[in-house]
Amino acid sequence: QEMGYGDVRWGTYRQIQARGGQVRKGERGTRILSFQDKKRIAVTDERGRPRRDAEGKRIYRYEKLKAPFVRQYTVFNAEQADGLPERSNPTPEPLWKAHQEAERVMEDGGVPVRHVQGDRAYYHMKRDEIVLPERGQFPSANHYYQTALHELGHSTGHKDRMNRETLIEGIGNGFGSPAYAREELRAEISAMMTGERVGVGHDPSRGAAYVEGWIQALEEDPREIRRAAADAQKISDFVLVRHRERVATRDPVAVAAVRTPAQGPQRLVVPVPRIPVPERGFGPSR
Repeated sequence: QEMGYGDVRWGTYRQIQARGGQVRKGERGTRILSFQDKKRIAVTDERGRPRRDAEGKRIYRYEKLKAPFVRQYTVFNAEQADGLPERSNPTPEPLWKAHQEAERVMEDGGVPVRHVQGDRAYYHMKRDEIVLPERGQFPSANHYYQTALHELGHSTGHKDRMNRETLIEGIGNGFGSPAYAREELRAEISAMMTGERVGVGHDPSRGAAYVEGWIQALEEDPREIRRAAADAQKISDFVLVRHRERVATRDPVAVAAVRTPAQGPQRLVVPVPRIPVPERGFGPSR
């Protein structure tokens, strides 16, 4: 919706074609960056034949990559195409009730959260507090917790927690600087990881303001994504270990119910300013 579309479905030119659709001539694509830290591997039997489930679908396993990578894709919204099936509208669960665990993760973070009227969300290092807009200002509970987890990720860099150098440098150099972009990249990837674990997902439009800085940082040093992903994993682990410890203190039996990391590949997808695309179709950028 933040991109101006009411349909939440997105896909590459080829993905849309595979579903019976056709991107209309003259439509402009949206370029995205996709961070991936796992690869999908088909499960085979002793003869090398693919294993299948009860429905005949191939079975896959996911293996963590030694070095995560970033790819660029050009995607289109379903409203930019003809011929796609009508989208189904399943009855959603009550969102706020569904995110009780995310609420507890924030409470267990040990950082005061102050809600204010406004449109800014940030972590104030000197006061060691997270400032967020009022809950009702967010379009959904998902958006609220995704933003909150991002700021919680920043807060782990405080000297009394992980004492992260990129947080200190980022605040010192200010918005738009490479140092600021490096810390934002860590916070956003960690929010994606933690969000997947607690069930609030990740909103690709959240990182739009930082994309140019991320691209610059990665162009200057391609190994930065590897360091950022490693730091983000440490941030997410720090947050969730702290959460588990407090759950165990409150209710030793309940700790077993705390979600474990998702098995599938985790992707950080952020939109890049729209670019004109050829009138003929093309697939993902390589």
